[in-house]
Amino acid sequence: MSSSEKRTRPRTLWLVRHAHAQEAREGQPDRERPLSDRGRERLLRAARALAPRLGSAPLVMTSPWVRAAATAE
Repeated sequence: MSSSEKRTRPRTLWLVRHAHAQEAREGQPDRERPLSDRGRERLLRAARALAPRLGSAPLVMTSPWVRAAATAE
């Protein structure tokens, strides 16, 4: 295998949507809605199921919105 083939090996890109969020309180900006209890529960189940397939994640990019950042953590 040549050095250029080694550098261009296939990579996997995982796209994950944020978990379920609480309903917005009156006047609360959408970006500040936290995860709901249901969202946290489902997130933990999904994370446990995906963990063996993900391996190490050298780079995680997320939106700064509260629910997206909590999902990424």
